[in-house]
Amino acid sequence: MSFYSERILPGLIDKICSASPNQKQRQKIVPLARGAVLEVGFGSGLNLPFYRAEKVSKIWGLEPSAGMRAKAEPLVNAASIEVELIDLPGEEIPLEKESIDTVLVTYSLCTIPDAVKALEGMRRVLKPGGQLLYCEHGLAPDEDVVR
Repeated sequence: MSFYSERILPGLIDKICSASPNQKQRQKIVPLARGAVLEVGFGSGLNLPFYRAEKVSKIWGLEPSAGMRAKAEPLVNAASIEVELIDLPGEEIPLEKESIDTVLVTYSLCTIPDAVKALEGMRRVLKPGGQLLYCEHGLAPDEDVVR
């Protein structure tokens, strides 16, 4: 990978994704996670402060960017929940079928080249009765924002 994609871009993405409105949405959705969690697009670990340790047994963080994993490392090391980072993209989930209680995706589907394949993988690893929690962005209704 290039210097830009592993050193510059992770910082920019972290700054943008940690904006107050995004953090407020994370604060609403992440605490709903329970059991064994697969977080697709783990990024710099912005969701970690919002997990509830009493509800989550382990987090597998799927993140293909070495730069983002490096940025997440201090938060992962300080977490009260066990976190295992996986160096693979969203289309390649290496976990067993029906092994996950919660799949969490926040602001990441737009970065996955084959989102349908990634979603199929998420469905494969979810236990019966498991939950998919997601928070994504879409086209803004305000024309000025669209522009």
